[in-house]
Amino acid sequence: MPRLGFGCGDLYGAASYAASARLVETALDSGIRYFDVARLYGNGSAESVLGSILPRVRDQVVIVSKAGILPYSMLRWTHFVRRAAKAARMAGPLARALVPAPPPSAARFGAFGLGDLARSVACSLKALRTDYLDILLLHESSVTDARRPEVLEFLERLRSQGKIRRFGIATHYPDTIEIVNAVPRIAPIVQFASDALNRNVSRLPVLHLDLVVTHSAVRPILSRLIDHLTADPAAAARWTQRTGIACADRSKIAGLLLADAIAANTSGVVLFSSSRPERIAEAASTRPLDVERSAAVRDELARMSGASASVS
Repeated sequence: MPRLGFGCGDLYGAASYAASARLVETALDSGIRYFDVARLYGNGSAESVLGSILPRVRDQVVIVSKAGILPYSMLRWTHFVRRAAKAARMAGPLARALVPAPPPSAARFGAFGLGDLARSVACSLKALRTDYLDILLLHESSVTDARRPEVLEFLERLRSQGKIRRFGIATHYPDTIEIVNAVPRIAPIVQFASDALNRNVSRLPVLHLDLVVTHSAVRPILSRLIDHLTADPAAAARWTQRTGIACADRSKIAGLLLADAIAANTSGVVLFSSSRPERIAEAASTRPLDVERSAAVRDELARMSGASASVS
């Protein structure tokens, strides 16, 4: 299993297709072979971007998708209600007073009914132009969703049919712990957020898991860390001395945080994403952070957190 994966949450089709396709091509050219997408991403269009590129290297890549959140583009009845409401309200002031404004466009979470799951997976396979998913994850699932026996039966049936090879969950860390304790069979693979400030992966209990995937190692803390360093000359000097990286070098600090995440998730996969091809190429060459610089990151983040707590 690759150590680094490309998160496809920022990919979009239609007018943004060319730019999104370039990101995928750059990831491939840089050696990335693990691609994490979801039916939700790009309002249902991110999978189509991958589907236009990855089939030619299908046997060389790991494709992960998710089900459980339906993008707005798949909610046909909602589309109809919105159009009808808009048309009715155009009749005049009385109509606008009688007909409520249509709800905003939004995805539907908690779509774990068998019909929704089956439709979601079928759409994913079609958009990705593949006969199977290497991994299917339940997207933002709760322990209540995971406890439903028909959901596990559905996943096992997909696997027996060859439509998926493995399955698991992609949800918040507290829900992850609940699910793996309550329904371990549905969660041999887990995916959750973990960064150097909130190192969830290090708090994970000793479990017999097939794979641990972490994400969001950079974005949640990068700007806060840089602001902390630039506002405190002593912190900046300490940081540069211990890491060898200037406190204003955003790209290299981001790389340091990603390298720390790889070191923390010792045998799993760490996801990253970027909308800039040059950053993807840089990230693809990231290796686990050495012990000394990892300690420097942890120490400075602890100081940053302590300073924030004292101010508040």
